[in-house]
Amino acid sequence: MFQSQDILYIVLAFCALWITAFMCWLIWQVAMILKNVNDTMTEAREKMAKIEEAITAIRGKFEKATVGISFLADGIRRVVEYALDRRDAVVEKKEKKSKKIADADEL
Repeated sequence: MFQSQDILYIVLAFCALWITAFMCWLIWQVAMILKNVNDTMTEAREKMAKIEEAITAIRGKFEKATVGISFLADGIRRVVEYALDRRDAVVEKKEKKSKKIADADEL
């Protein structure tokens, strides 16, 4: 029948088979984990690209808005300056008239 050495070789072969199966399963699991990490990183890159595009678009809109607002502010400043100059001119004109009237009354 079987000698003790034959039984030892059969047990060792069976253990080698199980170790090989375990190593294959372990390599498969590591490969699946790495695939999931790769997929996650790809999705993260895509989302970061979308976020960057959104921020760039918002920045562009703000730049356009600030240019428009600066033109608007410059226009308002000019209108206010014109109104103040006009008011000063009217005040000076009234002062000249009142001074002329006062000079005419003195004579």
